[in-house]
Amino acid sequence: MRLGIIVNPRARRARQPGLVSQLEEICRGAHGLTFRIFLTNNQIELGDAIQCCADLGLDTLAPCGGDGTLTATLSAAYRIFGSAMPNWLPLAGGTMNTVARNLGATEPPARRLASVLHRFADTGEVALQAHPTLTVHSDGEVPLDFQTLRPRADCRPSSDQRIGFLCSAAMGARFLAAYSAAPHPGLLSASLLGLRTIASSIIPGGGPLARWLFSPLPTELDVDGVHQPPPSYRLLIASTVRDVGLGMKVPWLAGTVSDRFHLIASSLPLYQNVLQLPRMLRGEPLLGQPHLDTLAQTARLKFPTPEPIVLDGELFCARRLDLSLGPTLQIVTPVVAPQGIEPRTLRV
Repeated sequence: MRLGIIVNPRARRARQPGLVSQLEEICRGAHGLTFRIFLTNNQIELGDAIQCCADLGLDTLAPCGGDGTLTATLSAAYRIFGSAMPNWLPLAGGTMNTVARNLGATEPPARRLASVLHRFADTGEVALQAHPTLTVHSDGEVPLDFQTLRPRADCRPSSDQRIGFLCSAAMGARFLAAYSAAPHPGLLSASLLGLRTIASSIIPGGGPLARWLFSPLPTELDVDGVHQPPPSYRLLIASTVRDVGLGMKVPWLAGTVSDRFHLIASSLPLYQNVLQLPRMLRGEPLLGQPHLDTLAQTARLKFPTPEPIVLDGELFCARRLDLSLGPTLQIVTPVVAPQGIEPRTLRV
């Protein structure tokens, strides 16, 4: 195995003293492993690190950071490697690690790396599980102002392409924007925000927080080339992973079909969403209409003005999104693939 570990030193777990030294020690103890560890503080350093991985012929990338780090690394890797993407070993080095957990990275970074390399040292093999990704083309994009939670008006709109797993607008993006603006983001902060949302939702007519989170978003939506009414949605999710955070498995079919992503476009009233929280936790489809729940290959979303969007852990604003399937990644797992699917093995 030829392994490149890319660490975001600003991520919460990655800031722990001695983590990089610990990762290096684990790698040095693995027989037959060639490795490099990169610390990247910005997009330029990230691109340089991935280009170095490509030049060295490394066959496995291990991003260590939060969900935003995973997406940034994946997007940069796709620009350099194209369809010949290396194997993917996510290390949960952030705060929430929602996407990493969906991909089986439930342990701290050093423990997960040690588990994978222990198998490699014993057998000369790594276990791989194929997982689809999502390509997101944005247009009319501007940064999000975290003070106002609105698009920044002083920036020129641009276009971009990102690769990730979980894209959301309307309620999902607003929730993450509110969480990111908290003084001390973390699991406790996210849980308290979730409780505040529930409490605000059960107030007759909805409290200010719930009304803002679930306010209808005017959207022109086309799915696989077919225009979809109604024009406003409270919940917009496109995903190849099931858990959108805090155990909510709203896209309950995500990742089950290799050539489709799961799309949820819901106009359900506020009270219906709140009453169905148990169904979300169990990974069951939401009930009621109007509510679009489908597996799709492409989708286009247009908004009247730039709206908050979240792709995994990255927040931005855009007027238009074009969604399609991205590259299928081979996710490295210690033994058994996520969701109990037996992975194939590859001798490296």
